[in-house]
Amino acid sequence: MTDQKRRDRRDRRERTRSQRLPFVICYLSFVILFSSCAIRPTFRTVVVDPGHGGHDPGATQRGVLPEKVWTLDLAYRLKNRLEQAGFTVVMTRTTDVFIPLENRVLISNSQPDVIFVSLHFNSIPKREIQGLETYYDTNRSAKLAAKVQQSILQLPGAFDRRVKTAPYYVIRYNTNPAILVEGGFLSNPVESRRIASPSYRDALADQIYAGIVAYRGRTPLQEHAAANTATR
Repeated sequence: MTDQKRRDRRDRRERTRSQRLPFVICYLSFVILFSSCAIRPTFRTVVVDPGHGGHDPGATQRGVLPEKVWTLDLAYRLKNRLEQAGFTVVMTRTTDVFIPLENRVLISNSQPDVIFVSLHFNSIPKREIQGLETYYDTNRSAKLAAKVQQSILQLPGAFDRRVKTAPYYVIRYNTNPAILVEGGFLSNPVESRRIASPSYRDALADQIYAGIVAYRGRTPLQEHAAANTATR
């Protein structure tokens, strides 16, 4: 084969590739757009579960209030942020009472198109252990857990204990996307002081909220505003 023929064949191949490229880009753009629309969550209700309560204090540590106090306080802070953004919030408990685990799950499972967020604080005999972690049990909850964990790690001084799977009752038997957030160790002197600080609980509520919004894509209020703009 002569050099000219080789050049001609190479030129034809290049022209064919260049002609196909716009079609490929268009097709891939359509696939990405369609996929993002198809899987975007639509929930407007968040079930917020303050861990423990009543005769179940949760984690206890000398000199620090029990876990049940902090989880309820954090739940109210998260509730306020969600409601301001247009979400409906259902709390599994609103006072210092004990709600059986199966009832907490029933509250979630009786709601259509919701997510479930259980709030906890850790404790362990090794006082040096610290960090934030988010649990899920089934694949439908993995993305929600990842978004919330990524968000809470933006807190100053946060130590990443990663996203993990665990068969905790309230997330295992939930038919909705369900996660359990551990917001720090009451057994760690540094983190217990943070948890006792209202500013830390405010910041933690902000970041859990931000993770929920990141998972959904936008808030119900943003969605409503966009729909109004589109119809004008």
